[in-house]
Parts: sequence; structure tokens; C-alpha cells
Amino acid sequence: MKLLFQEQIIEVEQNSTMEDIIEKVNVLLGNQFYFSHLVADGQEITEAPEEYLLRHLTDITELEIIAIGAKQFVNDLLLSAEEYVARAIPHLTDLTDAFYHNPSKENWMGLIELFEGVQWLASMITAVDQSIVRPTNWDAVMEPAIELQNELGTLEEALENTDTVLVADILQYEILPVFETFAEEIKIAIDTEGMRHDLN
Repeated sequence: MKLLFQEQIIEVEQNSTMEDIIEKVNVLLGNQFYFSHLVADGQEITEAPEEYLLRHLTDITELEIIAIGAKQFVNDLLLSAEEYVARAIPHLTDLTDAFYHNPSKENWMGLIELFEGVQWLASMITAVDQSIVRPTNWDAVMEPAIELQNELGTLEEALENTDTVLVADILQYEILPVFETFAEEIKIAIDTEGMRHDLN
């Protein structure tokens, strides 16, 4: 089998295992690239590539690795984070109003969705933080992220005590400003070092 990446062609031994192939792929990617998907004999494999390799390894004659550069990977994560935060800010305002009054089941579900979004943000921040490419204002991006984690602990206490007014106060006076600061810093990072895909 031929393993293709960028301009490189590597002949892989016939008796190679899936683990051998994955190891070779990881070596080729290094820390400069992030895996996107595979093209096996002209067929794009975007979901469950390990499973595909396990089933079809002996049949594949040419396996191409499609990857994106670290800078593009970080830029795409920042764009996704910017989009999420822009959608979350109005949602936070609505949640705040609801928790000052009598929150419905939908409002409680909205709070759960907020926690899930914050978990996604945390994983995005970890991925960028571990990348070799980080925006120059990364410390400024990290500050509200750390502050947000701290505020979530306070919010958790309010939830344990079912103090909906305190939940609303924390959302309005602690979490919302952190989201707004986070949005500003991400925008700065994208506008100064990244690129937007939708510019004409």
C-alpha cells in the first residue's frame, strides 16, 4: 500500500496493522498538522477512519492523509468559538430574565445547554493551548476562560441551593461579562492573526 501525505509517498509493508498505519500517520502529521480525514483508493473516509481501516486494510492500495495546518486548525476553532459565544450571549440574557422570575423546564434545559457549551469552550481552549500555534493575545483569551471556570463553581453552589435569584445574578453579573470579554478577545485574535472565510 502507498501512504500519501502532502508530497510524500511511503510504501507500507503488506503485513502492516491498523496500529502501524496510525503510527505512521501520526509521525507524518507531527505537531504541524491536524488529521482531517482519509482518502482510500479515491473514496473519502470522513467518519470512523480506524473502523474503516480495520475492515478494509488488506484491500487498500493507496491511502491519502488529508490534514490541515496548525494555524488553520486554530483559526477554525476560534471562528467556531466566536460563533458560539455570539449565539450564547442573547441566550444568557434570556436565561437571566427567566431565572429572576419563575424558570420553566425549558429554562433549566437552557442552563444545561449553557454548561455543555462551556464544556465545549473548555475543550477548544485546551486544544489551542496545546497547539504550537497560538494567537499573540492568547493570555488575554485565557483570562476570561479561567474566570468562567471559577464562576461555574459559584453557579453550581447556587443550583445546589435552588436559589434561582442567585443563579440569575451570577448569569447577569458574572458569566455574561465574561462571555462578552471572551468574545472581544477572540475577535481580536481572528482579526489580527486569523482569517474569516466569509469575506467577499
